[in-house]
Amino acid sequence: MPQLTSRALRDRLRRVRIVLMDVDGVLTSGHIYHFVDTSGELVEFKGIHAQDSIALNWLAQMGLKTGVISGRISKGVAERMKILEMTYVYQHRLDKKAVVAEICRDARSSPQEVLYIGDDVPDIPVLRIAGVAVAVRNARPETRRAAHWVTRRSGGDGAVREVAETLLKTQGLWPRVLEKFR
Repeated sequence: MPQLTSRALRDRLRRVRIVLMDVDGVLTSGHIYHFVDTSGELVEFKGIHAQDSIALNWLAQMGLKTGVISGRISKGVAERMKILEMTYVYQHRLDKKAVVAEICRDARSSPQEVLYIGDDVPDIPVLRIAGVAVAVRNARPETRRAAHWVTRRSGGDGAVREVAETLLKTQGLWPRVLEKFR
């Protein structure tokens, strides 16, 4: 999919009501660490950049619906997404396109009002239907080709913040975010 001109991208960003993304490789660097806790249970650990986290809170506070769609299951992800005020949390779902359709029905919206951020091949079907298709800088080449916009920042290193800030500025919401810190 060809990347959009700045003007076309701005026009599409103005229509976004829902911001969805993959977890591993978008919110995180893609590294997954495992260790055994004191009870002998295997625990998974991954980190989310603080700037991405606060940006997700801002999106929710400004009335945008947010969510993640992941092919994996992680208790930590479920808990962290609650803290980040995510509207939608779907785990262990490989048919991400079907999940987006379900979310759109729930939100009484259309895929054209969805901004989706991905990094890998399973994200391509959603990128093809999203109003704004975003690939993080370190995404697979096939995924970058399916996007309207490739971020300057890598997944797990501020890419979500970059997207959120651009979206909020384009929709005229950025001054309301900044007002909270004056």
